[in-house]
Amino acid sequence: MRTNGQIIKSTITSTLDQTALNYEQVDKFTEMAYESTEFLKGIRTINKLSSKGTIDKIGVTGRNLRSKKENIMADNTPTPTLPQVPYAVEPVVLPFEITEEFIRQTARVRGQNGEDIIMAAMTKNYGENMQDIGFNGDTATPNTDPDYAFLSMNNGWLKHAKTKGNYIDWTTLKDPQKKGVLFELERAIPTRLRTGGVFKYFMHPNTFSKRLQALAEKDTSASIQLQIMGGVKKVNSYEVEEVAHMPEGAIIFTYQQNFVLVNTYDMQIRKTTEGREAIYADKRFYAIHSDYDSIFEEPGAVAYVEGVEF
Repeated sequence: MRTNGQIIKSTITSTLDQTALNYEQVDKFTEMAYESTEFLKGIRTINKLSSKGTIDKIGVTGRNLRSKKENIMADNTPTPTLPQVPYAVEPVVLPFEITEEFIRQTARVRGQNGEDIIMAAMTKNYGENMQDIGFNGDTATPNTDPDYAFLSMNNGWLKHAKTKGNYIDWTTLKDPQKKGVLFELERAIPTRLRTGGVFKYFMHPNTFSKRLQALAEKDTSASIQLQIMGGVKKVNSYEVEEVAHMPEGAIIFTYQQNFVLVNTYDMQIRKTTEGREAIYADKRFYAIHSDYDSIFEEPGAVAYVEGVEF
């Protein structure tokens, strides 16, 4: 059985090789990259052939049971609904470069293959970048923002949650609602959509920490102490998933597989050790060419609030 390092290395292509990875290599690379964070391990990832299209869902809901009478056909019979979720991937590239001196020193001092180390680091960084842009992408990012080139590539889950989900405006809530904002999030999801999966609260680690601190200052009971000690990580009986790439004060309530990252099979991992710059600088240049779109499979099953203060 091949190791991760061997699998990564086998996917590198050059100008003399085939121009893209095969389906198995793309699936394996995305699997490895998305295992780099705990959050990405639990979401739904889809590889598609086309850069634009829809993801089909099959659902049967409503009061469809009918009275059965002999020799009389039931009327108003339902048909399966086939809602479609559109996607449109955005091409992206992750460039890397390393010196030949690093390769030589790693082999001489550590007895390791420096290229394997760098490829593993590239894969991890690719996964972390996908999580970051998956949440924070916003095509309306002003060009004065220092991260404009990164953030403006595509809209992320936070933008979708605010524009397509059940958005709660923190500034309009009254004090009792602010104190019970986590209950407000739960009730914002239509009851018929709460069976889509196991719902969780997704928030920045500091947001969860501030909530625990607020509870500790008001309540010294054993149940609160258990949460503070890390024995239980739940809110209102729902698990909490801490996501470092979410902004502080933002909370999403949904099930984890509702988060979807769409890629296509048009992925390449290229390197070159040739050319004037490579020779003069004594470097190797790498690039991961891919594409992505971050969507919710069921936007109606998402509740979102930002700016929360406990």
